[in-house]
Amino acid sequence: MKKVFILSVMLSFLFATTSTIQAQSDQNKAYEHFNAAIGHFKAKDFQSAIDAYSEAIKVDPGYTKAYYNRGNAKMNLKDYKGSIRDFKKVIQLDPSFAKAHLYQGYAEMQMKEYPKAIKSYTQALKKDGSLHQAYTNRGTAYLKTKKFRNAIADLDVALEANPESATSYYNRGICKMRLEEYPDAINDFSMALDLKPSMVGAYSVRGKALLKIDRYNEAIADFNSAIKKRPEHGDFYYYRGFAKLSLENYMGAHKDFTTALELKPNHTNSLINRAITGFQLGKHDDAIKDYSRLIDIKPDNANYSLNRGIAFLKLEDYKHAVSDFNSALKKNEDFAQAYFNRANAYTKMDLYDKACKDMRSAAKLGYDKAYDHIRDLCN
Repeated sequence: MKKVFILSVMLSFLFATTSTIQAQSDQNKAYEHFNAAIGHFKAKDFQSAIDAYSEAIKVDPGYTKAYYNRGNAKMNLKDYKGSIRDFKKVIQLDPSFAKAHLYQGYAEMQMKEYPKAIKSYTQALKKDGSLHQAYTNRGTAYLKTKKFRNAIADLDVALEANPESATSYYNRGICKMRLEEYPDAINDFSMALDLKPSMVGAYSVRGKALLKIDRYNEAIADFNSAIKKRPEHGDFYYYRGFAKLSLENYMGAHKDFTTALELKPNHTNSLINRAITGFQLGKHDDAIKDYSRLIDIKPDNANYSLNRGIAFLKLEDYKHAVSDFNSALKKNEDFAQAYFNRANAYTKMDLYDKACKDMRSAAKLGYDKAYDHIRDLCN
């Protein structure tokens, strides 16, 4: 009996030892796959890294760091759904793993799931308040959801921790732009540019902020810088043209609007403003062409018909002018300027009764210029 007992103990010890050896062997294999994955990741061979981390997880299904690293590798391949699954598994295995919440939030931001990202960043900060990147990212997510005050609060904290972050200054400036706090926005964009002069977008948005407070020459300087760095960007020419138009530099503005349209043929605002500057420069034929395009784009816009009619009037093409004023009045029967200008066209055509009637209609609608003409036309 004693011998049987001894044999039983020996067998139990043997099985326990074998099990321990097997577990150690499995752990070693998991480490081998994990280390191989790190090498692939460093070489930017992310798919091979994912495959190796997956092998490590097969051997050790509770390998937290393997899930975390695999999630990061998937993000590099823009497999954001896959990375979120991995980060959620990390959190399940280790709820205190703050960076898993942080990177889950980043992946959610890439999928434009901003409310989810905000929750993830909030969890990251609850686990580790020193993760200042979470403030930066959550601030950006608040910006995307138009919660500008919340965004500014987070970006303030981020900038206290890292005052060298051009991106944080830029994003805070965008928030202030949306809140119409233009001088403060300009200061933030300036800080961003001091830290990162190559940030083209900061020149553009600072230029737009300067336009809002009528600092046109400074705005032009910013759009000059933006154009120098990205000459293919049509919007930069448009905004520079708008600044020049505001300074009554019609020739410079017309050139900029033309360049903007060459780069972006369907840029309606450039077409509108080129028509305006063309008219101011006496290029009435060109203005007519632009207004004709605008009428094709928005047939119900009475202003386009009115303005084309005025251009025809300047060219002494009274028949087409009247036709456009008629069209404008069909679109807006209370359009005083259309009555006034049609009256002028009728006067040139010696149709004084019609001119008088239209001038009275313009005056009745409150168009002050009409009153002086009534005395001459209607007496």
